Amino acid sequence: MSNKRRTKVILTIFVSILLFSATYAFANAIPVTVHDEKPRILGTITLNVEITDVKDLYAWQILLIYDPQKLMVLKVEPGGFLGSVSIDELNVIKDDIDDIFVYANFPESGMLLIGGSLIGNVEGKDGGGLLARVTFGYLSVDYVEPRLVFDRKPYETKLLDSNGCLIPVTVENFKIYEKH
Repeated sequence: MSNKRRTKVILTIFVSILLFSATYAFANAIPVTVHDEKPRILGTITLNVEITDVKDLYAWQILLIYDPQKLMVLKVEPGGFLGSVSIDELNVIKDDIDDIFVYANFPESGMLLIGGSLIGNVEGKDGGGLLARVTFGYLSVDYVEPRLVFDRKPYETKLLDSNGCLIPVTVENFKIYEKH
């Protein structure tokens, strides 16, 4: 190979390396815009879940099913009847905890599991009251309100008395209504 040709090949390789390096540096300098679009919430609906006419209620668990394509859980709050201290507050409040409130949201399957329990060797509560308040954002105006499920294993709506026995559950035990 002649010197002229060798110089041309070396120069071409050198320029190619410079161009690739410059292109790489330029591409990394440009911010990449990732469209992580969050669903557009059109409005909210807040549901109150109440228990009525119950005897010796020590612990409860309810399962709400919703359409995750049309509804999004925004907020879950204890109602105060039984289960007033949220698990998030346990690190702040250490003494005098009489009851606890917990929830788990499974948005991919449209399930919201909510529960509450008294703590210690105490009798359960009688009567009725607000168990939880759930705020959903609706992503479509043709949504269907979430519904309470009684027979979906392994999660289902259950009530326990102070002896750990199941309290029979019926639709009549619960009122779910929209808070205005």
